Formats: sequence, C-alpha cells, structure tokens
Amino acid sequence: MNPALVPYPPVVRRAALVIAVCLAVLIGYFSLVPPGDAPAPQISDKIRHFAAYATLAIPVAMWFGPGRLAAWAMTAVYGGGLEIAQALAGTGREGSWGDGAANALGAGAGVLLIWIIARTRRA
Repeated sequence: MNPALVPYPPVVRRAALVIAVCLAVLIGYFSLVPPGDAPAPQISDKIRHFAAYATLAIPVAMWFGPGRLAAWAMTAVYGGGLEIAQALAGTGREGSWGDGAANALGAGAGVLLIWIIARTRRA
C-alpha cells in the first residue's frame, strides 16, 4: 500500500472525528442563524466559505485517511446540503451556487493538504 494513504492511528482518528463534528456543528449554526444575529468578519463571503470548509475537511480527511475521495465528498455534500437548507429555512439567508462551489473547493483544499502532509511525512 502507498505509505501516503495509510490511515492515522486510532487515537488520532478519534480526535479528528470529535473535532470534525464540533466544526460541522459550528458551521451549521452560523450558516443557518439569521444574518443579523451572527457576527461576520469583514472578508469576502466566498473566502469565508472556502476557509470554513477547508478547515472542516482537514479533520474529516484525517478520520477517513489521507487521499480518500470520501473525505472530500462528505464535506462538499455537507456544504451543499447547508446551502439548500439556507434556501428552505426561511431565516433570511439564501443558498447560492457560488457558495456551494466555494465550499467544495475549500473541502478539496483541506483534503489535498492532508494528503500532501501525509505523503511528505511518510515518504
């Protein structure tokens, strides 16, 4: 097996899962709360989406193991689902294709980062 694709030790995977769940809850909350109630940093909306999903994808990729397409898919689908939820929730937020694309690209960047780190450390 390619050493870059070897899963992390169980303790690391469990910690990554806990972190991923906590991040997913935070992202979900801030994605669905009415816009006036959530503090928003003064940076581009797409950059915030990219950064949030890259951050979420890192522990997800550590849980699945480096180089696993499932880590990207799970994170990107979560982001897409939240965009749909925003459109349907009636909280004053709107889902957008651009935000969904930024979510998916961020998820890809997070998974890619873990793959690069794993490949570098184990090569």
